[in-house]
Amino acid sequence: MKKITAIITLLLMLLASAPLDARKSSKTEVVTFLTTIDCKNCVRKVEAKLPFEKGVKDLKVDLQGKTVTLKYDPQKTDKEKLAEAIRKLGYEAEEVVSEEKK
Repeated sequence: MKKITAIITLLLMLLASAPLDARKSSKTEVVTFLTTIDCKNCVRKVEAKLPFEKGVKDLKVDLQGKTVTLKYDPQKTDKEKLAEAIRKLGYEAEEVVSEEKK
């Protein structure tokens, strides 16, 4: 009897968590901005400030490529607000459009 209860409990937990995982992955979008960052201090400044912008889930800063890539929740923010946040830090921000999106 204990085995059956444990199996049923395990199945219910798996079924209950599956839709949550699917919703989490579909709620994020990624955008890359070409910026005017030019030193390690610029990178530190961006990495220190942008994660606190509403909706930002993850960010990667590439000093060589002068890009900032952000993973964000589109229900909480949009590309224009993120670009404006970069501009407020003192850098230009132009969205990089990949060939796939064209």
